[in-house]
Amino acid sequence: MAIDREPRLMGYADRWSTAPGQRLTLHASGPAGNADVTLVDLVRERDLTAPVPAPIEPRPLRPGSRLEAVAVPTPARGGLALWIRPKRLGPRQVVARLGASGWRLLLTLDEAGRPEAAVVTPSGSMGCRLRSAVPPGEWTLLAVAWETTPLMTVLHLTDFRGPGVSSGRGRLPVPSPTGDLVVGAGDEHPYAGRIALPMVTASLLATSEHTLLRDLTTGPDLVKHLGSDLLALWDPSGDPGAPVVPDVSGNGRHAGAVNRPLAGLIGPGGVARTALQVSPEDLDDARWPATCELTVPEDCGSTVLGVRLRAAGQSCVVPVIAGPGGARGSRVAVVLPTFTYLAYANHRQSSEAEYFGDYTRVTDRGITLSPVDVYLNEHRELGLSLYDQRQEGGHVTHSSRLRPVLNLDPGYRWWMTGAPRHFAADLLLLRWLRSEGFDFDVLADEDVHEGGAALLAGYRVVLTGSHPEYVTAPGRAAFSAYVSGGGRLMYLGGNGFYWVTGVDPRHPHAIEVRRGHVGDWWDDEPGEDVLTSTGEPGGLWRHRGLAPQELLGVGFAAQGWGPAPGYTRLPDSYRDEASWVFEGVGTNPVGTCGLALGGAAGDEIDRAAPELGTPPGTLLLATSAGAHSHHYRPPTEEAGPGAETVRADMTLRRLGNGGAVFAAGSINWVTSLACCDGDIRRITRNVLSRFLLSRSS
Repeated sequence: MAIDREPRLMGYADRWSTAPGQRLTLHASGPAGNADVTLVDLVRERDLTAPVPAPIEPRPLRPGSRLEAVAVPTPARGGLALWIRPKRLGPRQVVARLGASGWRLLLTLDEAGRPEAAVVTPSGSMGCRLRSAVPPGEWTLLAVAWETTPLMTVLHLTDFRGPGVSSGRGRLPVPSPTGDLVVGAGDEHPYAGRIALPMVTASLLATSEHTLLRDLTTGPDLVKHLGSDLLALWDPSGDPGAPVVPDVSGNGRHAGAVNRPLAGLIGPGGVARTALQVSPEDLDDARWPATCELTVPEDCGSTVLGVRLRAAGQSCVVPVIAGPGGARGSRVAVVLPTFTYLAYANHRQSSEAEYFGDYTRVTDRGITLSPVDVYLNEHRELGLSLYDQRQEGGHVTHSSRLRPVLNLDPGYRWWMTGAPRHFAADLLLLRWLRSEGFDFDVLADEDVHEGGAALLAGYRVVLTGSHPEYVTAPGRAAFSAYVSGGGRLMYLGGNGFYWVTGVDPRHPHAIEVRRGHVGDWWDDEPGEDVLTSTGEPGGLWRHRGLAPQELLGVGFAAQGWGPAPGYTRLPDSYRDEASWVFEGVGTNPVGTCGLALGGAAGDEIDRAAPELGTPPGTLLLATSAGAHSHHYRPPTEEAGPGAETVRADMTLRRLGNGGAVFAAGSINWVTSLACCDGDIRRITRNVLSRFLLSRSS
């Protein structure tokens, strides 16, 4: 990891969505001293408050998921056991540690993967090691037992795969009556892999009388077998994903699940939900103390705010969405895809390079990294995006906003296109709407997820951002009910409403995505594609029978980052019921300029598909079919149909109750709004103006 000469200035807020009059808490880290903190309106590009000083200092980040239990008994004669399935072997790994500062038991794997046990005290240490390594990718039951007197400490260690038991002796102090237990994260040598059913007993688990343990792979079976000898047994199967893993021994020594270990996994013996996966790179909450509090001005209206920090020649902005609060102020709502922002939070170019391999397959541009991208590549302790692979292998399923997110910045430019993407692109949409004189409220995905159809119902028109890829079941239902109830939706993006996404009320700051089995590096293991957040199957909405085409008219067709073309008008665009979309537009094709890749139909693009649910009567206004280079490739689920599916379609659907859906079908649509006053601006203006008219229009 690179060593920086000066701590980087960065921070996060306690929420992404607020309202006028509410208070925000800022958590920041940076060079020791004072930072000037200013609340700014990022849409109107003006300061809302005068700078105020706030003390900051460098704050550590401690990633690593683990179980932590306090006041666990450490009797003079006892045992610690758990099942493990390592993700990797190589560096030394601390699987578990138990005890207090005067007596600590460590259960580790050495560099060759051989189990070790050691007792460490201020006056000395002793230990033992098994001869054979645990097999990576397989479940192994490890047990260590200790017998201590003032004169002698004896350790026993076994993995129950053979008759061998390793033992060690030494003259050491006896343990304190209780100590803390940490499973899964040694600070210097963290374990990476799965764990199941850790337990502490008042019996010598590593001796031959307990060989039956290897056949007992459920909490109830272990409780019955061990009886009163069982001091604690942690079993997550009753409520996987909960922030507390219960002690099912009945003794109430519950463990905290720190940094949200991956739950709902199949454990030893094929038993569902008994296993957790811990990783040194998980980060659910940075847990920085509060730097300062700010009050959102009552008169700021609905907008996107930025908490701007300046210190020691550095500057950073932490965005926060100011919703309308109790007083809805507009007939138009823009729903920013904040769940997508979370999915891509701290997305690293190094991971994308690993995924694509040779970039020339997907782009003809040279890849240039910004200082932010370089920093993210070097600083994985900031937590991973859903597009990163863990260093020990395996994909990421959770992403949290309670940490600094460096690519969530108004000035961020994505390395693949050299242009705004996600939040920075959607900010361009908001600024364009403001410049055109349209009043609007700004909502977050979180708001729609919580407020449902009732939140959207009062708006005449609802606009999406450029990439609403990640949508929860309540969010999708809200959009569907809005359109069915006569609402008018402008889908101004691409690859939208694609992945099933979950939000756990116990973890409202994070999203969960299980990819299912899409034939890619994200595939879940069999039986592990269910969201612990909601209990629903993960994967693509399409595989749940709810393809994006059913709601939007179009759905994900291809991705690529070669030159982006425009759209060629089709016969439907000249029909009376649709010709108004192109009023004042004299060009054909349209959208042949843009900040990203030079055109409006690029990046990730969508097509109409009646076989996937595009409703009858949907008008196909324009398409980019036949205009894309070889850099544009269908996703895995679209690989079969052939090159004719590689296209962006612009569509219009009118419902009999006055509802309507306009779909742009491309991520690049929004960045083309930032071009000269051309055809994409005219089309967007025409559609929004028409949709604002009475229901009969």
